[in-house]
Amino acid sequence: MSTFTSPFTGTVIEPTDVSYYALTFSTNTQLYWPAVVNPTQVPAARIMDCSASTTGLTITLPDSTQGSLGSDILIRNLGANTFTVVDFDGGGSTSIAAGVSQYFYLVNNTATEPEWNNLTLGTGTSSASASMLQGAGLTTLVGKLAVTANVVTISTAPTLSDASRAVSYVWTAGSGTINLPAVSGLSDGWWIGFRNGGTGTLVLTPPSGSTINALSTLSINPNNSGFIYYQKSSGNFFTLGYAAETNATLSSATYDVDSISGSSFSLVANAPNIQNYVALSGVRTTNLTVTLPNITQMYALINATTSSAYSISFVLSGTSASITLAAGSVAVVVASGNALYVISQTTTNIFYGPAGSASVPTFSFLGSGNNVNGMYLAGTNILGFSANSLNMLSLDASNTSSLQVKTPAAFTAALISGGTF
Repeated sequence: MSTFTSPFTGTVIEPTDVSYYALTFSTNTQLYWPAVVNPTQVPAARIMDCSASTTGLTITLPDSTQGSLGSDILIRNLGANTFTVVDFDGGGSTSIAAGVSQYFYLVNNTATEPEWNNLTLGTGTSSASASMLQGAGLTTLVGKLAVTANVVTISTAPTLSDASRAVSYVWTAGSGTINLPAVSGLSDGWWIGFRNGGTGTLVLTPPSGSTINALSTLSINPNNSGFIYYQKSSGNFFTLGYAAETNATLSSATYDVDSISGSSFSLVANAPNIQNYVALSGVRTTNLTVTLPNITQMYALINATTSSAYSISFVLSGTSASITLAAGSVAVVVASGNALYVISQTTTNIFYGPAGSASVPTFSFLGSGNNVNGMYLAGTNILGFSANSLNMLSLDASNTSSLQVKTPAAFTAALISGGTF
């Protein structure tokens, strides 16, 4: 009986085809052609998804003399460990890294080298290939990409750049300013997270020519947070998840100065809007300094004590801005921009205002032209009157033995003949 020899492929041996086989192996493994394999052996399937449980393992290809030229096997490494593929004689070794697919096809079945050629087809989804893809804001989870964020606690302003992408910053200090990076070095879609976990206002400042939420700066009060995104098409920054300040219910508290030990009392962590200070036992003899948080806020401060032996002062955290209330005084104060502004200060039936000046008098009038006409305190015991931001008249009682009425203007008496002095 004669043997048919193909003019294209030489001697043809037709094993039964096995299309797919999933192989998980912990020892070196020999593959066999499907035509000769027994139930205890691993067939050389056309497509094989392989996973090695440890490093240093080998898969041996089937005997080339039992296969037809062009027989092919696609071996894909779905595990995390690299393994080696060798031919039946132990030669022609090829390492297949995690996530890589190698295509083997038989080119010689006469028991001479080489026997198999191979081609790398690419990588598939696996824990190893996913880890190669991860970058800022991405990690791997069970072989797949997952979103992540690196949380960094700061008390001084960081230098932000494109490398800061996906970092979430938690501010822990008092008032501070964080400058956003120059847009020339930012990639599109750049973002960071922020949280003001400190005691003062955190100011976010974009670079020159850019805005944040269409503003030149954005002030973040304590306990507020969100994300900042860069839009390359506009060159501007926008926040997401940041809660704009809303009207809040006023809080109040009453404090007994006699039960406060020492000369200082901190309200940085929680400062009510209305603060009433009383003396229940009358034992205090020393001045009391109350520290307020360095945030934008309005306060009503009431010194309801009756002793003149001490005073109560209020200072803004981290600054020298302060006001002092004597016994029986009430003040409405605005804290903003590292300063304390007294809106009004009174005792019973008395109104107290700031000193003012000739150009900005304390008491003025609607429609008077940008507050340029009115009355102010020109000096100790000197009452001044201004018009068009100029001092026109001073009532000077600084020397009770020599009371003075002064004016830099010419005096005109219309009812007196020749009455110009």
